[in-house]
Amino acid sequence: MYTIFYMSLNDLTSNEGALSKTGLSHPVLFFIWGTLVYIALYINIFSLAKTFGRITSFHIIFAVSALIGMGLTLFFKFDYSLKTQYFLHCAGSLIFSVCTGVAVFITYLSGFKKNVFNAVLTMIIGVILLTDLILLIIFKQNALIETVPVLFALIAMPVTLAYNQYRKKNKEFADAS
Repeated sequence: MYTIFYMSLNDLTSNEGALSKTGLSHPVLFFIWGTLVYIALYINIFSLAKTFGRITSFHIIFAVSALIGMGLTLFFKFDYSLKTQYFLHCAGSLIFSVCTGVAVFITYLSGFKKNVFNAVLTMIIGVILLTDLILLIIFKQNALIETVPVLFALIAMPVTLAYNQYRKKNKEFADAS
């Protein structure tokens, strides 16, 4: 919900509405947004990884790298006149986005064969990530393009956890009968 609130602070479809640009006028809200998004995504990634099998060293590496990336994004300004800060901010944003996108996709890939639901979501996530990359290259960043993968992951991962938990309980109940 906070992500939707934060997105609404600026134009969703223009470069001026990029989440980092909004952060220039709302630095505290940007810091809160980045912190909450990181925590929510990685709690869900680790929970899903555990549900699908185990948390691997890849998950840890991506989580630490993404944390460093988010730290750079939050602590350095998206202000081109401050070239070093701008570069560090953009590098951090890229590191966070790539590591988190790959972590979500790899996690779903590890659950691909468990059931059709997981397989379909894995494919949808792959399509969203590729489409988002293409749209970012064509249109540059804006709040809508930047946020779609995050919002989808924040919705899909808890739903996936609940679905897999439900299936597991039903299977245990059926096995007990």
